[in-house]
Amino acid sequence: MSKKENLLEGQTVIFTGSREPIEALEHARSFGAQTRYLPLVETISRQSKKPDFAGYDWLIFTSRTSAEVFCQLDETVSAKIAAVGDQTAAVLQQHGHSVDFIPKVFSADHFIEEFPPVSGVAKCLFIKGQMAKNTIASMSMQVDEWVVYDTILNIENAKLVVQLKDVIILFASPSAVSAYRQAGGDWSNIRTAAIGHVTKKAILKSSGTVDYTPKKYTYIEVINEIAKGSLSK
Repeated sequence: MSKKENLLEGQTVIFTGSREPIEALEHARSFGAQTRYLPLVETISRQSKKPDFAGYDWLIFTSRTSAEVFCQLDETVSAKIAAVGDQTAAVLQQHGHSVDFIPKVFSADHFIEEFPPVSGVAKCLFIKGQMAKNTIASMSMQVDEWVVYDTILNIENAKLVVQLKDVIILFASPSAVSAYRQAGGDWSNIRTAAIGHVTKKAILKSSGTVDYTPKKYTYIEVINEIAKGSLSK
């Protein structure tokens, strides 16, 4: 599939994640799409007491934001590091941390299947946002949790998104779906793309339909899926 083909000419893709995905925006435009960035969630770092990192065998990160907050501490740690997703791992690596484990599928429920055989009996610290589910903590090993950021729904932006028609709305988290629904959004006259099966489930639970879901849970891959879908029509 050539990026030079205008497969998405006449299409508008709305990005709604907590950070502006510059590379993915440019990728969508390379297919001829119009793009808008209207974040439906925002993250705010917490000022909380640091745990004793030396007391843990593994540090676990499931989001780029949690990795960024941790890296701002400029800590040197002896614990091994597990990261869900290439982007989360990249943040840690850019700050000099080695990443010892990344699951094949970038989601927490796949992580808890793949991680225990690698870690064995270990004491882990899950560094997370306040809206993270208890999936990681459900593992049989000891998993302590440290909340380092809060997620806030941006209802004002959600109201703007709700007014849009004949667009493709890209949801990257269940929180973004919640903001859209709380603002009165329905699923008529739009198409939806979901990054991750958890986000997909949130849309389906809200009586929506999901038109595009990439096998690899990244922004670039979801744009590729949208382009492939357009090519097949």
